[in-house]
Amino acid sequence: MIIRKQDQMFHCIRQHDHAYISGEIAKHWIEPVSESVLTGVYEHDRAWIPLDEKVRVATNQQMPYDFISFPLEWKLAAYTKGVDEVEVHSPYSAFLCSKHYCSFFSGSITSEPSVREFLTHEENRQQSILNTIEVSPSASERSQDFTLLQFCDDLSLYICMNPPGIRKSDEVSWFKNGFAQLFSFAPKGIQAEWKTESEIMLEPFPFKESLTLTFSVYELPGDTWKQADQDIPLDTLTHYTQTVTLVPVTV
Repeated sequence: MIIRKQDQMFHCIRQHDHAYISGEIAKHWIEPVSESVLTGVYEHDRAWIPLDEKVRVATNQQMPYDFISFPLEWKLAAYTKGVDEVEVHSPYSAFLCSKHYCSFFSGSITSEPSVREFLTHEENRQQSILNTIEVSPSASERSQDFTLLQFCDDLSLYICMNPPGIRKSDEVSWFKNGFAQLFSFAPKGIQAEWKTESEIMLEPFPFKESLTLTFSVYELPGDTWKQADQDIPLDTLTHYTQTVTLVPVTV
C-alpha cells in the first residue's frame, strides 16, 4: 500500500494500481518496448495484491503499514509468490520482477538469514530463466529493460506518493532531484515537477504526446485510524479517482 497523509486523512493506493500506472508509462514510451518487458512492468507489484486487501493496523507507529514499513517476513513471502505467478505466463517478465525485488536489499540487511535465503532463491531463479528461454537477451538488453522498469516504477511512485500540486521543495525526497535512470535521449536523467494539481511536467519528455493516467485513491480518516483495533478492509473505505496528465515543459 502506498499511503500519503494529507491533513487528517490517509490516502491509500494499492500497489498493483501503482504498477498499472507504471505499465501505462512503459506502454506509451517514446522507444519500442517488447511485450515481455511491458508485462514485467505491469505485473511488477503483483505480490501485493493479497497484502493490499486491507489497510493493516500498525500499533507501533503513527500510521498504517505502507509498502516501506510493512513487516519484512510478510513481504519476502509475497515477493516470491508474486514472481512465481508472473513466471507461469512470461519467464522473462518474471526475471525482471525478480531483479526488481532483489534490488531492494543491500548492505547489512543482506546478512539477515531470511533475506539471504530470498536473494539466493531469486538469483538462482534468474539464472534458470536465462538458461531456459529460447532467445536470451544480451546483458546490455537486460540492463536497458531493467532500467526502464525501474524508471516507470519510480515515476509512478512520484505520482502516487506526492500530494497533487505539491511544491518542488516539499516533494518526497527520493525524486526531488530527478530520477536516477539514464536513457539515450536523457543522458542526464529526467526531471519531474508538478505544474498544477492534475499536471506533471517532465524534462526531457519521454513520450510522443501528453499522457493522462487515472487511478483509485481510498480515504481513511485519521479519527477512524485512531480507533481501529484491527485491519480495515479496503473495500469498506470511500474512494475517488485521481487523474494526472504528464506533459512536456513549456516555455
